[in-house]
Amino acid sequence: MSSTVSVAAVMVRRTVRTGGALLGAAVAAGLLGGCATHRAAPAPAPTQPFVAFNACLVTGPAGLAPDAVGAQAWSGTQAAAGSLHARASYVTAAPASLPGTLGGLLLKRCTLIVAAGDQSAGDQFDSVVAGFAQAHPEQRFLLVGAGGAAGAGANVRVVAAGDGLADRVRQAVAQSAAG
Repeated sequence: MSSTVSVAAVMVRRTVRTGGALLGAAVAAGLLGGCATHRAAPAPAPTQPFVAFNACLVTGPAGLAPDAVGAQAWSGTQAAAGSLHARASYVTAAPASLPGTLGGLLLKRCTLIVAAGDQSAGDQFDSVVAGFAQAHPEQRFLLVGAGGAAGAGANVRVVAAGDGLADRVRQAVAQSAAG
């Protein structure tokens, strides 16, 4: 290794003695060339607006079928979320698995849980949601198309099925986001 260093040192000394000007020009060109190839930092990627509201829809087994209450609730939820720059998501659950699904939505930090059950299980869907809401008074709920909302607490707003359901859900979600 020392012979390599010695040879390199001799070469540098010889180059400096014989071509000091040439070496200086090469170093300057290297430095200037490095500056010429320097690129500006890439522009930051555009950011999404701050999302302070997360609306989560849970539907009954019919899900988002065109004739289901869930489809109208989803349409209204999406419309409200779009204008609020908020998130909207949905999941389908049978009444038997509904408590676990609702618990998952709590862990997901949903600001508002929109529950739109179909009547395939009678009022069981609405009853499970109302009971869960009662056990979690800090969470806000919107019960859509509710037939059996008896016992719903102060943290539950009910939107009955009928004409203009999607627009009424949109309004209710927007009002919930406003406070």
